[in-house]
Amino acid sequence: MSEAHQRKLPDRLEQMPMSDAPSPWSVIGGSLVGGLTDIGFVPNTDDLLVVSSQGRGLFDTISGEKLARDSEEFFDNPDETGMTAPGIGRANGVPVPLAGLHGGGLLRITRDGWSITIAQLPWPRHVIFLSSKYAAPYDDSGNSWKICDDGACEYRMAGFSPSGCAFVFASSCELVIYGRDAG
Repeated sequence: MSEAHQRKLPDRLEQMPMSDAPSPWSVIGGSLVGGLTDIGFVPNTDDLLVVSSQGRGLFDTISGEKLARDSEEFFDNPDETGMTAPGIGRANGVPVPLAGLHGGGLLRITRDGWSITIAQLPWPRHVIFLSSKYAAPYDDSGNSWKICDDGACEYRMAGFSPSGCAFVFASSCELVIYGRDAG
């Protein structure tokens, strides 16, 4: 890729219109979560643990349902690194790997070619692009969509569930869950 072309990419991506997620994706759930710091999928499930300054929540990312809530104010995580937290509800006590304020990461691509790209446009605003068919957000294939940004909040993390049937976007004040049919 030429240097001149690379310099044009941020402008091109900024000018892309914001849109809803394309079929088969749609928003299926979420929650306003003040002080959200980290999220993580319970191992071998599509259940998402959300950690905030106000406690922990457990969400089923396939149905969008909130399964459990621990409203322990100022959750005192026993993992001093902040990279895991004990699960709650049906994941009670299970160590859950976290991603967000303290580092870590979530899946950014599915087995069938959907991907998420996070770009800072303009810095410090984070914009989420969803692409299909292994497309890049800047190609001309028509397989990329600019679907959301962190707005007035601070970006924490975005990524797919282990099954690839859901993806989440988390900021310091909100969790949004997108889903599609498992079939």
